Amino acid sequence: DDELSAIHSSLTEDLKKLANSHSCKPALSDFAVDRSKISSVVKAMVSADVKATGLKSLQGKMWKTGYENGSIKGHVYPDFVPMLEWCESQSIQVYIYSSGSVTAQKLLFGNSIKGDLLKHMKGHFDTKAGGKKEAASYRIIAKAIGVPTSDITFVSDLEAELVAAKEAGIGNTVMSIRSGNAPLTSVGKGFPSVHSLLQLCGI
Repeated sequence: DDELSAIHSSLTEDLKKLANSHSCKPALSDFAVDRSKISSVVKAMVSADVKATGLKSLQGKMWKTGYENGSIKGHVYPDFVPMLEWCESQSIQVYIYSSGSVTAQKLLFGNSIKGDLLKHMKGHFDTKAGGKKEAASYRIIAKAIGVPTSDITFVSDLEAELVAAKEAGIGNTVMSIRSGNAPLTSVGKGFPSVHSLLQLCGI
């Protein structure tokens, strides 16, 4: 049907953008508009932790049903809501930039374990702005929100994202350390770090 064809088309574009050496690349050779083949490719891409616009968009649509019927609630850390409220009290705008689609972001934060948190957020960005490991993406976002890169604070738990943000001229690049994160290398240890988002608020 039309929806299956659209999914196939977007995933095909995702696969084409992968490096030739990527484990999912061979799927292109016999990737057809077939429900079972699409299912297999999606599972393979998820297992390989592929960050791609088409895949994330599809995941967003799948999650939408779960969020709407209440069977899924978005997870947020205990320090997240107090941080949002502090930012709001200080007139600090909060934007979310994630490899998850904007649709998925809004579903998660609009249906979180702490209720609807969207009112605290000024806007959302996903890989349509570019990959999170690419410096150009941060410049694009800064331009979109009308703020100099030097005035932006970017928090992440991934070294490569912080490296890219710093290269783009982001003023404050902060490593968020959580239990279960990958061990920091010398690169990651070179960034200011917080164990709680409340440290960003001086609390």
